[in-house]
Amino acid sequence: MRRSPTARLLTGISAAALATTGIALAGPAHAVSTQDFLSYVDGWRVGQHVRELADVDGDGRADVVAFGDPGVFVAHGRADGTFAAPVLTVRDFGTAQGWRTDRHPRQVADVDGDGRADLVGFGRSGVVVSYAQPDGGFTAPALTVRDFGWDQGWRVDQHVRELADLVGDGAADVVGFGHSGVTVSHGRTDRTFSGTGKRIDSYGWDRGWRVDRHPRMLADMDGNGTADIVGFGDAGTYVSSFSAPGDTFTQPVLEIPDFGYAQGWRVDQHPRAVGNVNGHGPADVVGFGHRGVLAAYSRPFGPGEPKYRPVSLELADFGVAQGWRTDRHPRDLADINGDGILDVVGFGDAGVHAAYGDDDFFLGPELTSTAFGWSAGWDPARFPRLLGDVDGDGRDDVVGFGYSATSVDLS
Repeated sequence: MRRSPTARLLTGISAAALATTGIALAGPAHAVSTQDFLSYVDGWRVGQHVRELADVDGDGRADVVAFGDPGVFVAHGRADGTFAAPVLTVRDFGTAQGWRTDRHPRQVADVDGDGRADLVGFGRSGVVVSYAQPDGGFTAPALTVRDFGWDQGWRVDQHVRELADLVGDGAADVVGFGHSGVTVSHGRTDRTFSGTGKRIDSYGWDRGWRVDRHPRMLADMDGNGTADIVGFGDAGTYVSSFSAPGDTFTQPVLEIPDFGYAQGWRVDQHPRAVGNVNGHGPADVVGFGHRGVLAAYSRPFGPGEPKYRPVSLELADFGVAQGWRTDRHPRDLADINGDGILDVVGFGDAGVHAAYGDDDFFLGPELTSTAFGWSAGWDPARFPRLLGDVDGDGRDDVVGFGYSATSVDLS
């Protein structure tokens, strides 16, 4: 299922704002619905418990997947935009089994290509997978790849690990930015992994790439339907395309001499995202910089031609100069109007702000909801906010895990 590119990184709350009314840009006022579970008073903590949105039953609606103390809870999304009560579905991947956020990343992605998101944990001995079943349950967790784990030297503060489809078969692959380069293990439709090994001697720790300076992401940068590497290095934005026939990545190319450390971009101040915000196919690069939102739009290219338009200031908003801070105001890309183009979504002081992606420009911004804002008590250190399509209408909604309840604001 389609979802915002960086949904699991967003954080933020609700205490006073739980019953606040939101304002739709092109419709009547609508209420924020609340349900009392998976909240702060229930013992859920950002530093210990991962919460994600993903479709684990294949019905086209986002479900809540929460990695708690005793294991994994699932709350299935319903057509009315609410969730069923969470059920402890897998007694693993939790703090009670020794999983820690500062050691063991846990993610949710479809690694067998059946249209249902699976549980993937980077544990002590390697990659542990629990496959989603048609009835909403999961297979017993099993050690599937003896790599990418703590025992093999992988560390959260040094090595990025992600899941993305590199070959276009519908099954997400494991991609790890390790000490000496990028290691890959391909997910397969028969519920195994294959081809585990290093693919390129770049983007790694020994080449100077650092988690606290150089974000690395996976997105389709050439429009062929498979994921490529995007690295925000010292000199700017590097891209390495994946070649399925050769099962490798091309050498890094400095495609955009911007969005890098040398141009003043900092991880703790300037979020960067990759996705289709202009409707032309390949992913664009978007940065929330000092002056506001900057973009490098993709464009059709021939041999020797540049792949991106020059970087431009698209919105004098959502930036440091306008008071936006990473420790207060999460910002992301998501499709909230259902046109297939990603929009800018920011959780500001007053609530949810949005600017709509279009043909090489943004419309807005607009205050689309007065809930979920910093002034209403939503603190990213305690109360996560995520974006995903809860009711299956093709538009991303807001889900906030607040002080005493989980809140949903439908697009």
